[in-house]
Amino acid sequence: MLGIFGNKARGLDRLKSGGFRVLPMVSVDADALRAGHRPPVAEIGRELGQPRWFAVRSSSATEDTETSAAAGAFRTELGVPMADLGEALRRVAEGLPLTGGPHGVVIQPMVPDATASGVLFTHPDRYAVALAPGLCAHVVDGHPVEERGFYRSGTPWYARPDDRSALECRRMDPRTGEFRTEPAGPSPWSPALHRALKRCARDLERHFGRSMDAEWTWDGRHLTLLQARPVTADWHHEPWLLDNSNLAESYAGVVLPMTVSVATNLYRRVYQDLLAASGVSKPTIAAHANVFDHLVTAVEGRMYYVMNHWYAMMAFLPGYGRNKVNLERMISAQTKAHPFVPESLQPSWSLRLTYYPRVLLKLFTFKSKRLAFAEDVRRGFRELDALDWDRLDAHDVQRIWRGLESDWLRRWYLTVENDTALMTLLGWAEKKFGPEQLESHLRMETPSGAQLRALQHLARRCVALPGAREALTAADSEAFATALAADSGTERDLKAYLAEYGGRFPNELKLEQASPLDSFALLAQTLLAAAAQPIPPEPQTEAAGLPWGIRKLRQFIRQREELRLLRSTAFGWMRRLLLRAGDRAVIDGHLDDRDDIFWLDRETWLDENPASWRSQAAARKAEYAGFRSESLPRSFAWMPGEAPPNAPTETAHGPLHGRRVVPGRITGRALVMPEFQPGPWPDFDLLVARHTDPGWSLLLAQSKGLIIEQGGLLSHASIVARELGIPTLVGVDGATQQLQTGSMVTLDATAGTVIPLGHDIRGLRTTTPRNPCSAAPGHSLPSNLKPNGTTATASFSASTR
Repeated sequence: MLGIFGNKARGLDRLKSGGFRVLPMVSVDADALRAGHRPPVAEIGRELGQPRWFAVRSSSATEDTETSAAAGAFRTELGVPMADLGEALRRVAEGLPLTGGPHGVVIQPMVPDATASGVLFTHPDRYAVALAPGLCAHVVDGHPVEERGFYRSGTPWYARPDDRSALECRRMDPRTGEFRTEPAGPSPWSPALHRALKRCARDLERHFGRSMDAEWTWDGRHLTLLQARPVTADWHHEPWLLDNSNLAESYAGVVLPMTVSVATNLYRRVYQDLLAASGVSKPTIAAHANVFDHLVTAVEGRMYYVMNHWYAMMAFLPGYGRNKVNLERMISAQTKAHPFVPESLQPSWSLRLTYYPRVLLKLFTFKSKRLAFAEDVRRGFRELDALDWDRLDAHDVQRIWRGLESDWLRRWYLTVENDTALMTLLGWAEKKFGPEQLESHLRMETPSGAQLRALQHLARRCVALPGAREALTAADSEAFATALAADSGTERDLKAYLAEYGGRFPNELKLEQASPLDSFALLAQTLLAAAAQPIPPEPQTEAAGLPWGIRKLRQFIRQREELRLLRSTAFGWMRRLLLRAGDRAVIDGHLDDRDDIFWLDRETWLDENPASWRSQAAARKAEYAGFRSESLPRSFAWMPGEAPPNAPTETAHGPLHGRRVVPGRITGRALVMPEFQPGPWPDFDLLVARHTDPGWSLLLAQSKGLIIEQGGLLSHASIVARELGIPTLVGVDGATQQLQTGSMVTLDATAGTVIPLGHDIRGLRTTTPRNPCSAAPGHSLPSNLKPNGTTATASFSASTR
């Protein structure tokens, strides 16, 4: 009748054999007790040393398993005297399952006067303790108690609560066996207890080879385990901290599955390559691959950074605190949290010694690397342009795509190195110079401004050709081609412009977004708008005489814009590859429409049987149809699988406030555009937007002032605003909700305020939203303007051709 019955008894026996300090234990066969056998009370007393009080607990075969703790599912009786032991055994046995055995009952001596008791949770990267004075039952029953978390090394991670006045504990009178609940009083925590628990956590992990949940008691000198069972769920499952900040500049609104999956893969590869180039070993990166798998995610089709993973990634390199602050500034993060970051991510001593010399070497060699990288990318563009696209079949397109991913996309980490140096220099400059002086130093010619002026000059040449303006107004591609053919120089320059800048359009990184290269109507609209606007003057600020740090900062700003241009063109080529894949899928009978390729994800397209594509695209469309139309918050905590919260509704109550980019004051009519909409636009003075990207440049050039919800000093809107010299505020929370198109607004960028004045609807025209997943109506580009393939990325072997 005595032996080892059930999982609790087995666990205690394993603890004892592993050298852990445990209470004496006797286990009784529950089935025998239920069958009417007399409990061996006297034998139990002798085995346990004749204690005055007993603890009688279940030991089911269905509890404390690797998949289910079943904590509290069965009966426990504490403080049982010898006279009542037999009946207590029967009651606990009766509460156990009738099947799935063998089941047992565990009997141990009662510890009524412990200094502290509690629960220890282990994990390879951390351990946590919940404790209270007196009996462990008070902690196990889920009452508010003292909690402490630690890194594996023993460094404190958290301690709560700050105020102990509401905490209680449960004690037992060793003379009478009566239980009482009383104020917990001072914390029983001590260095000796911590050392014992730290050793215990380490030893449990080693002995069981997995995370464990252990109940314990402490008498001031010795830690005694009451039981230990496998952890069946992560005991510290943090919600994802989501923040879309500057990510929304590139992925505004709802983003389709192909773009989401391509972006997820690119972020994974780029940042793994960045860390490898920074000296982090490849085995270390591979061991923490999960950090890179979710740097970005989509919630109801909206793209977000998963900040937990970004913070974890910052920990791979020396200077975590500085890296974390630079990251938050670089992406203008609204989230500034301190989630758990495992110590296993911390840099090795060899990396600590070599990292900063490596950074200095990168700083001095970066320009040559960037130039070589840019030339390789442009060579890739030329090779793609030379392909006979009409002859590419589905396998050719997939082979080319894989070639792009394995070639120069693996060096795209250089763009992140540029941004890192840029943010470091900007941090120095903000401390060194006042806002006005810094704004003056940063006013300069940039690729975005140069592109805008080039487009405006070229558009004026185009509309000046006989018959061209009429053809553009009618969106008549053939008539425009005829007009353009009369001036070979303008025709050549427009084709060259489209080859270099054709990928620059609103939402340029959304692969499903139609571009001027897809639709002559969009191109015609762009040329007419550009020709009608005044050409902004070039900034006159010269670099000569500026401090070395400012000159380097300006250099990295220009480089950032140049690299973003390459990225835009690359995504344009990627879109072309996907459209070709969509065309082939329609021909082969796998999709109904070529744009359905964007409803697949990257992995489905590259790796799965095409026979499933049609059903998968239909399922994704149905899923997206259920997404809400309301915007989501800019940042929020989220558990995957849960419904996200709605964005808070903002109502105007006095002035709005933001961060000054360019000083100045102007009163005028607002054009509120949460997401880009193609023109024609109503007459306006002040553009109000959540964010902008390079495709907004024409609209920015038409503005006399900018009010932007998201972004920082190095966001696209800020860079263009400095070049144009127009008053601008960024970080104006709720501006697109609190202001209305046509309302009169005073923008005082010098003071950092926006003051709503009233509504004036004179001259307003309706803007019709366009479906972002389809091309604009109208003919495609005339053949004399098309690049051979029209747009893509990377160099690859001649065998691809």
